[in-house]
Amino acid sequence: MAFDANDLSPHEHFVVERTREGEIADFSSVPGPDGAKPVVRAGFLRKLLLRLDPSWPVQAPGVRIKGARIEGALDLSDCASLPALALTGCEIPSVIDVSHSRLTRLSVADSKLRLLEANQTTIDGEFSFDRISPIAGGDETLVLSLPSARIGGDVRGYGAHISEPGGRALFLQSACIGGSLLLGGNFRLDGCLWMLGVEIGGGLHLSSAQLTNRAGQEPTDAALAADGAHIGGNAHLNDGFKAEGALHFVGACVGGAFDLSGATMKNDGFIALNLANAEIRDRLHIAAKVLGAVFLPNAQVHGDANFQELEITPSSRRDANDEALGASAARIGGLVRFQGANIKGEIDLANARIDGALFFGGGRFLNGGGCAILATNLRVAGNISFQVEEGEIAPFGQKTLIEGGANFERARIDGALMWRNLEVRGKGPNNGGPTFSFADAIIAGPIEARGLTTQADAQIDASGASCAALDDDVKAGWGAEGARLSLEGFSYGSIDSAKENWRARLGWLKRTRDEDGRYSPQPFSQAAQAYARAGKRESARRILLAQHDLRAVSGAQGPITWLLSSLFGLTSGYGLAPIRVARALALYLALGVFGVLAMNAQGALVTPEGRQCNGAIEPALYAIDVALPLIDLGQQSACAPGRTARADLSPGMEVSAQSDWRLFEGLALWRWAHALYAILGAILAALAVLTFSGVMKPKDS
Repeated sequence: MAFDANDLSPHEHFVVERTREGEIADFSSVPGPDGAKPVVRAGFLRKLLLRLDPSWPVQAPGVRIKGARIEGALDLSDCASLPALALTGCEIPSVIDVSHSRLTRLSVADSKLRLLEANQTTIDGEFSFDRISPIAGGDETLVLSLPSARIGGDVRGYGAHISEPGGRALFLQSACIGGSLLLGGNFRLDGCLWMLGVEIGGGLHLSSAQLTNRAGQEPTDAALAADGAHIGGNAHLNDGFKAEGALHFVGACVGGAFDLSGATMKNDGFIALNLANAEIRDRLHIAAKVLGAVFLPNAQVHGDANFQELEITPSSRRDANDEALGASAARIGGLVRFQGANIKGEIDLANARIDGALFFGGGRFLNGGGCAILATNLRVAGNISFQVEEGEIAPFGQKTLIEGGANFERARIDGALMWRNLEVRGKGPNNGGPTFSFADAIIAGPIEARGLTTQADAQIDASGASCAALDDDVKAGWGAEGARLSLEGFSYGSIDSAKENWRARLGWLKRTRDEDGRYSPQPFSQAAQAYARAGKRESARRILLAQHDLRAVSGAQGPITWLLSSLFGLTSGYGLAPIRVARALALYLALGVFGVLAMNAQGALVTPEGRQCNGAIEPALYAIDVALPLIDLGQQSACAPGRTARADLSPGMEVSAQSDWRLFEGLALWRWAHALYAILGAILAALAVLTFSGVMKPKDS
């Protein structure tokens, strides 16, 4: 409709009069024909706002129109010092263009429109589009485009419905908002909320909002794109917030808390929430239902990170190793909570740093065939707990479930590692059984192991790890009896279990073997040292004796090695049993006395003159003199193996007619027995010295 400044309609005269008086031109009770809204021409509004006619004064409240239809394109581009403009409850079928202009305030609340252009616009006060919706007819799209706009107050869109499917329906790239961005109260957006590089002095409020972008299936088809955004206050995407499409906050900075409690996010097969490299200067709370992945590698959260009751459901296209929650190299300034979470897929905490404790109690972490929790090189300033404490959230009961594997290799834990009512099940990585590994981890506090349930093919790997103490239920705290337990290099300062028993601990130690089925001495000696430090020397000795017995059986290189090792254990308990070596010495000397008497009776023990010894020696002293060659008791010089005239010795077997040598000749047998007795006596004496000296006994440290 052409604008003739000299031919104002009654409605436009009404606007002039109400504006002159600083009042609202309210047409809501003055409907036109067939209920149509009264028409106000856009050209008239432009002249009024530019104050080109001195007879049309505009008071401080600005131009305020309610319930009209704005006919034609309202072009206010490149205009400076415009007064406030409020088009409330109006129909605006054509574009409103305020690009490169400056207004006191702008509102299109409760209106129906198609397009508002505000490129590099400056609005000194508030911009409100509460409850706006697309105008009926046509494609029913509604786009608000405010790139690089400068808005001094809040930007309000409570209950608004903005729509451009597949496009940037609300375009705020590089905008600067002095107040808050308020888009809650059932705000709906079909398309993308584009906020790259936006600066918001206050908070971002999307509570109860719904963002939908179904334009494509690519990861870049975002429902909200806020990469590089700076939000001065809190970011609330909670209380029924819903999003279909990705939410991107890559490199964003949130000055307060980031709250996604009670939210629902869906981006099937891709990342649903991306906080990579983001900084959150207060707490992070994601208690949401997610179809897709949550991604926050290298993110920095100054406060707690709360994932309690977070539910991540895998995509139908999911692989076993897909990340459900990726937080590699993230830095968390407080506690991290996963209590009651239900996460299907991998949680990646590799190289992350947590300045508080880490809680998994009561959660379900499911990634059959892969690693449910990957936390290699993790640094935690407090405890890591897999148990439900009194009063904690436990929607799945008191049990914590891991399906697949949990890997805390090379982690550094400044507190304790604790589990109670933990179940590790399913198929683990590399097509093996489920795994629970903290190999090479450094744990400053104790390991508190209570109630670990596993399959028989499970693997529990503590190799190379260290902790201050073991406070465990040795029978129930380490999985099924047949589960493989790797303890090589595992060290601990003490064993603090209230009902500690060396026999039960021995069964625990026997579960660790190498691939060839051999036992390593280190786990046994470590347990023995812990007992010795606690003053339980008998328990320490029992553990070491058992270790040597097991090595004799499983580690022997052949029958001779096995025989010597077995003899060492039998006679002296591997240098650990003085009573054994004392008994062996007594028995050996008794055998020697019997041999002396038998030799003399057969005439095979003679004096230097060739006579039978009889009383020339004392049998017990003679046995000692032969067995201990370093001590000369003068017995062997008095008598030696020989043959008296009346000797009753076996003639043996003739070797040949040309030789005097005979096999098994009686005197030769006694000479061999005499020599072997001396050799074995020397060995037994050395073992006795080794045993009684305490060289092999467990030390206090």
